Amino acid sequence: MKEQWIMTLKSIQYDENEASESTLDTEIEYYKTPEGERIIAYEESEATGMEGSDMQLRIAKDGRVSIVRTGGYQTHLVVQKGKKHFCHYETPFGFFAVGVSAKWIRNELTDEGGKLAMRYTVDANTTLLSDNEIRIDVRKMKNQEANT
Repeated sequence: MKEQWIMTLKSIQYDENEASESTLDTEIEYYKTPEGERIIAYEESEATGMEGSDMQLRIAKDGRVSIVRTGGYQTHLVVQKGKKHFCHYETPFGFFAVGVSAKWIRNELTDEGGKLAMRYTVDANTTLLSDNEIRIDVRKMKNQEANT
């Protein structure tokens, strides 16, 4: 029997004077590839405004985190401490090339679940677009959660 996993994702977006946050609880696929990458995969929902898209976080052994969205809007962001990545981001308004820089990444994921947190900025032509923090808690789904 395949194990069932659940994720709580807390997303915080900072601007000059305040922070706005949202929380999502959703069922996920959670596994480790033969190369040692940890994968968190889930379907976007109405709650995120990206219904019909699939999300995948790929956490590499070197600490790099790839955020890949497929479906209605295509996104591929790479978050890595100490390196700026130029990435592809699609919105309802079109495609953008953006720069992504990590302020920090904390990876405490194991075969039993755990936590992943990161803070990163996204810019276009060196103009700050967003300052983001993501906190993820991955855990095995309990029997009562699976049956509700």
